[in-house]
Amino acid sequence: MSKEDYRDKIEEHRQSFEDEQKDQQNLSRVSRMNKNGSPNKKPKKTKHKMPLMTILFVIFILIPFSILIYFLKFYEPGKSIEEAEKNTSEQVLEIDKSGNKTDAAGATGNKKEDDKAKKEAENQSKKDAEKLAAEQKATQEAKKAEEARKAEETRKAEEAKKAEQAKLAQQQAEAARKAEEAKKAEQARKAEEAKNAAKASTHTVKENENLYRIALNHYGDGSEATLAKIRAANGMSSNTVMVGQVIKLP
Repeated sequence: MSKEDYRDKIEEHRQSFEDEQKDQQNLSRVSRMNKNGSPNKKPKKTKHKMPLMTILFVIFILIPFSILIYFLKFYEPGKSIEEAEKNTSEQVLEIDKSGNKTDAAGATGNKKEDDKAKKEAENQSKKDAEKLAAEQKATQEAKKAEEARKAEETRKAEEAKKAEQAKLAQQQAEAARKAEEAKKAEQARKAEEAKNAAKASTHTVKENENLYRIALNHYGDGSEATLAKIRAANGMSSNTVMVGQVIKLP
């Protein structure tokens, strides 16, 4: 049997004893009132005698039972009476305080629930803040990536433009060089033609040559018009030429 069971037994006996005493007092009060004849009349003070059954109950049951509980639960060999009384008083004090344990437990439970709710709210706020920070970070990173992409496209476009300009400049330079070479070649050709023309402007008549053959060799044409042109350039009246004669070929 536990300590609390013993306390409950003692408390039950004490309550039954007190209830029996109250019943006896009420019966005695009613009997006195009936004897006096008036309920408002104060009864005479008489010495109250305890009933026999109550006395026997206290002597043979309550006292031995209390002593047994004391020896079983509170008595320790070698401990003084003062220490036992002190321990008993502390245990009684604990019993008196036990009524407040339920309220304290309820308050503790409410506090725990409040703390839990507060902690959950803090955790939720923290999660929301982290989510917002992550979204802002993702937005910033996307913005930076977009700016980097645009900068890369601008750089490539600039490089392509420069390459196109360089290619165009190279083509222009090549065209200019070719034009210059063509010009020089044309000048050289003209100079060579002028030189050849200068050389061919006179002809020394060789053996077996006549004016017709000379015109045919130089102009590829032995017509009368070509012969007349040669005669006019040299002041000749006929087509007769002599070996060694120098004639002009216009």
